[in-house]
Amino acid sequence: MDRAPHHPIRRAGRLPAIVLAAAVLGACASAAAAQTVTEVKVERVKPKQEEQPTLRFLKENKDFIRARFDLLREKTRTRQVEGTEIDPRFLTYQKMLGEIQAGRDSMVVANSAQQRLELFTSVTQLGALESRLDVMERLLDEQRERLGVIENDFTGDQETALLVVVTGHPNGTLTGIDLALDDRAPISVPLSTEQCSTLRRGGTVEVFHGFVEPREQIIKLSVASDRWAAGESGYVILYPTRDHLSLLRLDLSGMDAGRGAPSIQASTWLHSAGTPSGER
Repeated sequence: MDRAPHHPIRRAGRLPAIVLAAAVLGACASAAAAQTVTEVKVERVKPKQEEQPTLRFLKENKDFIRARFDLLREKTRTRQVEGTEIDPRFLTYQKMLGEIQAGRDSMVVANSAQQRLELFTSVTQLGALESRLDVMERLLDEQRERLGVIENDFTGDQETALLVVVTGHPNGTLTGIDLALDDRAPISVPLSTEQCSTLRRGGTVEVFHGFVEPREQIIKLSVASDRWAAGESGYVILYPTRDHLSLLRLDLSGMDAGRGAPSIQASTWLHSAGTPSGER
């Protein structure tokens, strides 16, 4: 299977070799068990994303909402509900907050004592200063440990990735594929004669492999060929799964010269789900 140039998005370097090999071999071999493939529609016009629809609703209906607030009256109601399990991390955070407050109080006491000292006249006073410095160092060490716990809970290495491959060959001369991932600079992937020959024989060509954010992604597609006008674009909406490798296949065999990129047949699946039955 031929490969086009590698274009990482968020981090320099390639994915581990074993993940890349598994993704490429999985896209070429027939799986033993059937998998679910999700068909995605390629739109001609970029979908509009509403910004802050709730704020616009509140602004347009502020008089009605204020009138409803005027009718509110305090009422006491009693009902029984079943409690849900509390995340153990919340209890840990509450304990750490208590330790932080206790450390802050210790520092206030130490600073107050320091301000009252005007002159060190004895070894005893110097020993007391050393003890206070030891307390400060111990509190700093405890704070570093608490920050480490919080960092491990909310941060980690980026593992969400996307692999885009192309299959099929339309009528005419195919010269390249252009991709633009959600407000990023377009990526132009030229296709060599050998790669076009691979597509005609039913093979697969990789055009993108890199890290993406685990959120809604709008991908702009365009195909360079002598069969349709340059700049004819289509759009695909994807929802990459966090910490997984998502695959997007673009089938060019059914492209219509009159419709251009919107006539591409696209499908997507997770790498952990294997290769869909019947895919080559």
